[in-house]
This record gives sequence, structure tokens and C-alpha cells, in this order.
Amino acid sequence: MRRIDKTKLLIFILMRLSIIIAGLIAIFEKNWTALGMSILILIAMLIPSIMEKRFNLDIPSEFEIILIFFIYASLFLGEMHQFYDKFWWWDKMLHSLSGLILGNIGFLIVSYLNNCSKMNIRLSPIYVAIFSFCFAVAMGAIWEIYEYSMDKCFGFFMQRGSLDDTMTDLILDTMGALVFAVLGYFHQKGRINIISKYLVRFDLD
Repeated sequence: MRRIDKTKLLIFILMRLSIIIAGLIAIFEKNWTALGMSILILIAMLIPSIMEKRFNLDIPSEFEIILIFFIYASLFLGEMHQFYDKFWWWDKMLHSLSGLILGNIGFLIVSYLNNCSKMNIRLSPIYVAIFSFCFAVAMGAIWEIYEYSMDKCFGFFMQRGSLDDTMTDLILDTMGALVFAVLGYFHQKGRINIISKYLVRFDLD
């Protein structure tokens, strides 16, 4: 087993153990909302592995660690343990990270289209980068619409009642997406290899 795989296994065990402990505490305290959240988070953390098997994806261990950390940090630490309120920068960090993650997914989509024999499409590196960027920014905007809808329809406080919060989130999403798009472009041109071990690939065989 590679060192990174051992690291991934250790991180996953520690994260899931902390969630299970939180669930047991919730049962003891009869906090069914917290228990339900714990169960949902455990299920959400399985999504990358399920997607990898279901769609024949090759998700590098380095990127899978980032994905699981994002889920853990946003749902378990952010929502359940109020890190969004305790640390002003928590939400900003995750939005920046989401731009990078979504940019990677954008590259995956174009990679599939470029290599699928059924599709008569072959985008150049610059258009792949543009699509990746636009996809990530669009997903960030859709998320902000979701937050706005939850606030208006159900009285949540996801947008912190501020236009500044929404715009800051969108700017950070855009910056993360731009960074990944630029790195991805130069990766395709063979000039840099920084993101190679993080790129999700589609197994067409």
C-alpha cells in the first residue's frame, strides 16, 4: 500500500470515528437532529467511492482526501459544530476549495466528451479550461441561489443576511475556478505537472 493510501485510510478512519462518537452522544442526549445529521454525513462521505465504482472513475487518493475533507469540514465541523460562526474564514476557505473541486469536475466532463468515440467533439486546451472555469462558477452561482431559496422559504440564515457574503462567496468560487482552469490549461500544454496527481479521470474501457 502506498504511503498516500495509508494516510488516506488513517484520515478516513479518524473522521468517521469522530462522527460515530458524535452520533452516540446524540443518542445519549436524545438529540435526534444531531443523530440524523451524523448519519447523513457518514453517507455523504461514501459518495466519492460510490461514484468511482458506478461511473468507472479513477479518483486519485490525493483528491479523494480533499473531497472527504470538504464534506467533513462543511457538514460536520461547519454545520454541526458551528465552525461557520466560530471562525469567520471557515466559509471563505471552503468556497475557495469548492472552486478548485468543481473545476476538476469540469475537466472530467470535457475529458469524457473528448475521449468518447460516440461524440464527435475534440476541444482544444483553451476551451477545456474555459469550460472548466464556467462550469465551476455556474455551480457556485446555483449554490447561492439554493442558499437564498432556503433563507426565503424556510427562514434559514445560510447567506448571513448579507449581499456582501453572497458576493464574497461568488468571488472566492471564481478565484478557485480560475486557478484550476489556468493550471489545467498549462497541464494540457505539457508545461506544468502540478495538478496531474489530483485530476479525476474517466475510464472509458
